[in-house]
Amino acid sequence: MYVLTSAQMQAVEKAAKREGLEELRLMENAGSAAARLIRSTYDVSGKSVVLLCGKGNNGGDGFVIARKLMDEEAKVSVILACGLPTSENALEMLSRISNSEVEIIRLDTEPYVAASCIRNAAIIVDAVYGIGFRGLLPDHIRSFFNIVKSCSAPVVAIDLPSGVNADTGEADPDTLKADLTITFTANKTGLVTPSGAAMCGNLQVVSIGIDERLLKPYSTDKTEINMDMVESRFIKRQADSNKGSFGRLLTFCGSRGMMGAAVLSARAALRCGTGLVVMAVPSSLYPVAASDLCEPVFCLLDETRHGDFAITSRGVLRQQARLSDAMLIGCGLGQSGGAASLVMDCLENTECPIVLDADGINIAAKHINKLKTVRAPLVLTPHPGEMSRLTGLDISEIQANRMDTARGLAEETGAVVVLKGHKTVIAAPGEQTLVNTTGNPGMATGGSGDVLAGMIAAFIAQGMKPRDAAVCGVYLHGLAGDKAAERLSQHFMLPSDIIDELSGLFLILENRS
Repeated sequence: MYVLTSAQMQAVEKAAKREGLEELRLMENAGSAAARLIRSTYDVSGKSVVLLCGKGNNGGDGFVIARKLMDEEAKVSVILACGLPTSENALEMLSRISNSEVEIIRLDTEPYVAASCIRNAAIIVDAVYGIGFRGLLPDHIRSFFNIVKSCSAPVVAIDLPSGVNADTGEADPDTLKADLTITFTANKTGLVTPSGAAMCGNLQVVSIGIDERLLKPYSTDKTEINMDMVESRFIKRQADSNKGSFGRLLTFCGSRGMMGAAVLSARAALRCGTGLVVMAVPSSLYPVAASDLCEPVFCLLDETRHGDFAITSRGVLRQQARLSDAMLIGCGLGQSGGAASLVMDCLENTECPIVLDADGINIAAKHINKLKTVRAPLVLTPHPGEMSRLTGLDISEIQANRMDTARGLAEETGAVVVLKGHKTVIAAPGEQTLVNTTGNPGMATGGSGDVLAGMIAAFIAQGMKPRDAAVCGVYLHGLAGDKAAERLSQHFMLPSDIIDELSGLFLILENRS
């Protein structure tokens, strides 16, 4: 799927029209596609479906939906939220339902009738504003939307929820939050921002007959990760394999009070099929890790009398790194002087690919110029706070420009950047910027990031390119989180439950590959 700005979307539609796809046909296709998805999602037969229609082409799409749902025996009402259409094509589509059983109500002249209609609705379709919306909602729409919000009926947004800026994701405080958003041809840049996505509910992109060839000029910008991408990168095991076939991963993670992060990342790496995981841990904490995991090999690191990492451990870390196919640094590591010295030594002397997470990032952020000179292929997995330390930008600025920020850091450092959070972004120098759509708020808990870091590192150790490993790790991590939430609820699930759900996903991939 593609992610386009409003200007790019308009350019695509103009190109389609030049090739003979008339605007009226595009509107008919859009409304028909949306109606099909609505009736496949909800039982509309005999139900009261209310469409809120604006005066532009978005409203025209709504008139088509009204006609199509009426054919499915829904009890359809249309509320003209902004008066009569000003678009010639929308007027045409309104005329096609004017003499039908569709009830047409004008909000400006019949506000009480409109309010009563909303209160009795089983399904509400928001077709008021499209990709051209900017600024704030008019007062009369704001008041009306507050009535809609007081109802329990599900809301379906057409193209995007009214009140959301299609490019920036900025949302008016009274934006009508959707349960289902049906957007056309391509996703919109504003809908993959945290603020825009929060208003969309279940987001579905549907085709309206525009040839994908017309989207190709925008394919180098941003797109969404899907299962096909993961499947194409997934490495199937051969019958004559042995543990040496699936890589050796060195993890330098964990410290006093934070061994859970080291254990979670190692367990995730093991469950993702790594041939051998070597856990480099402080000697005194070996019993803690070994009591939880029996599969790894342990590399015991020297400690000072104060319990810090001893700099003498750099020799054994260098040796283990030379033997490894990938290295994971940072989960639960802390930022002590000893940890910082060893992290920087690893970055300067390791040649196998490195996944740098958590405290590894926090340490490296204090030496950003040295981070740019790392010889090893590098994957950075910051959350917004860590991204702020890496870039010097405010978190609010990062969240408002997630894709551009990730891309900028990737170009600056040469690393694959995985900017975690809602709609995780993957950026790499000279590559397409990718946006993930899997995952849920139940994953917003300590340890989820450690699981992701272990997964990405495991895939690299098994032979995937760093960017490919990030794609597979991020998508499967989010999808496993969704499965865990379905089984346990978002409140109850734990990061370890994400690991448990991976088995079913690997079964699917093994059978499909």
